[in-house]
Amino acid sequence: MKKETKRKAFKFYRSYYDVYNELNNKDKLKFIEALLDRQFQGIKPTGLTDMVKFAYLSQEHSIDLQVKGYEDATGKKLTPNTDPLVDPPKGGLVDPSRQEKEKEQEKVESIYVDYDKLIKVYNEILGRQTKVVPEKAKEQLNARLKEGYTKPDIVKALRNATKDPHHIESNYKYITLEFITRPDKLDRFLNMSDFKIKRPLV
Repeated sequence: MKKETKRKAFKFYRSYYDVYNELNNKDKLKFIEALLDRQFQGIKPTGLTDMVKFAYLSQEHSIDLQVKGYEDATGKKLTPNTDPLVDPPKGGLVDPSRQEKEKEQEKVESIYVDYDKLIKVYNEILGRQTKVVPEKAKEQLNARLKEGYTKPDIVKALRNATKDPHHIESNYKYITLEFITRPDKLDRFLNMSDFKIKRPLV
């Protein structure tokens, strides 16, 4: 069935592609359908499960901002608002599931990693030109985030590791993303007190 839309285009961000590539072929189709229906029809997806749901929720904030931007710029709603619980007047009804959805999205966002940004931060701290995040480092990083570590914890551990005299002497040779996301190394450098940087004798 042909779906009509007045919208001609939307920006397809790199993060959409990154998430898409993490899915299997069946889930890729569901993710793209949900994305296109939201962008062109204004239809919020329902019934998404497992990895498709995880993938969509990780991008939902960005997708909703794009839809809102289009509606604000054109003054047109992609679909009429027939839900009395959406944008209720003060003192009106409150969507009982909205808070749960927001909590779930926050949880998803807390473990979603923008690998381009990670590489940029890593290169800035280490003075390197690394291009990709190894699969093993991705697996370890995801495991650490699920264990309760945060993305700022990773950055702090990286910065602390660069103050370690051993790593200074080796010109940071061993400080890789795979190294810093090992549970023992992350815990060590995250909780290490400030290092006293060893200065060469004159």
